[in-house]
Amino acid sequence: MAAGYDNELPATAAKPEANEHGEYLAKHGYLVLKNVLGEAECDALRSHVQAATDEGRRLGRSDLFGNIQETQNRSDLKLDLCVPVIEALNQLADQCVPIWTHPQVMGSDHPVKVVELAAITSDPGAVCQPVHADTMHGVTRFLQGEVEMPTNDDAGESDEDAAEDLTHVIRSIASDTALIYTCICVLQDVEPDMGPTHVWPDTNTVEHHATLWSSATSEKLYPAEADKAFGIVHKDMTLKKGDLVMYDSRTMHCGGANSSTKRRSTFVVSVMGPGIRPDGTTWTMLPSLRKRLVATSFPLPLSRARSGVADPSADNIELPPVDIVVAGKDDTHRAIPPLKDWEAAVQCTFCRRWRPCSAVDAPKFTGAENGFSCTLIGFSCLQEQMYTSDEINESFE
Repeated sequence: MAAGYDNELPATAAKPEANEHGEYLAKHGYLVLKNVLGEAECDALRSHVQAATDEGRRLGRSDLFGNIQETQNRSDLKLDLCVPVIEALNQLADQCVPIWTHPQVMGSDHPVKVVELAAITSDPGAVCQPVHADTMHGVTRFLQGEVEMPTNDDAGESDEDAAEDLTHVIRSIASDTALIYTCICVLQDVEPDMGPTHVWPDTNTVEHHATLWSSATSEKLYPAEADKAFGIVHKDMTLKKGDLVMYDSRTMHCGGANSSTKRRSTFVVSVMGPGIRPDGTTWTMLPSLRKRLVATSFPLPLSRARSGVADPSADNIELPPVDIVVAGKDDTHRAIPPLKDWEAAVQCTFCRRWRPCSAVDAPKFTGAENGFSCTLIGFSCLQEQMYTSDEINESFE
């Protein structure tokens, strides 16, 4: 059996020392905190989560569930602000905000945004997920993505200039990609057969991502194989009610197989710091809550509750209404508009694709000291250009 969550820090119910915990998290890519949520708060939230999950499934409310791996007997519920969620969020933030804003984690110079607010429930029979990282390492993202560098023929540059461009792009993506940290707080004691989260410490590196990607080209990695591939024995998060594991989204992990007869529910909160938006995470959050919660928001008053509590004993269980999301305005990326609507175009420094922008903004973007990136105007470097460069040039002639 893999080692437990012995993360070399004293097991204490006291508010953690931000420096000690922040340094440990930055060094090892994960951290365990004890007694973050009280027993009553865990029980209230677990009851709400499980009732809302069951009702959402019964009604076919796919809008309430995220895109989690291995969905059979496993659900990723988007949470709305109701009293149990607010109380749990406030307790979690009290312990975690000083760590999130630690200089070695994400710092306090820029807003730390909540980008995921959910609850994962693993029912008996849920199989083990493949080992994965929620987001791709910045350098790996560049190397594995369809990034087109300018060639000498295309740009008329010397080999030396092209090499400088390549170095600049890699350095920018590696250093400017935003960091995401996820907190998984267990709402009941987790026993080994309940499918605890498995974590591989120290794997939030380019080398370990390269190992994962090379393995993924042939077959998925599962815990036993991952231990060998990474040269690191995973740790089972067999936590007690109210404990949480916090990890860098680039750290390798997976949900285990639930071979027990018990449901396992966890409270999931992810936060993101400044920088280029990373690719890969599920972003499981109601659209109407996106970009509205930051570290400085807490504690939230209970008056912020906007949804009822799902009471399993009630005749009618209240669920959040369907969120209306305007196309292109959600928290993923903008749709590429028809070419006839392009006022101007600017080329991304990272992916080299042309993106539409306003005529007013074009000079600002082309003259930016650090170059232009797709994310500045809501696009993603993984989106296709949709039109050829010749078609785009012709549209402006």
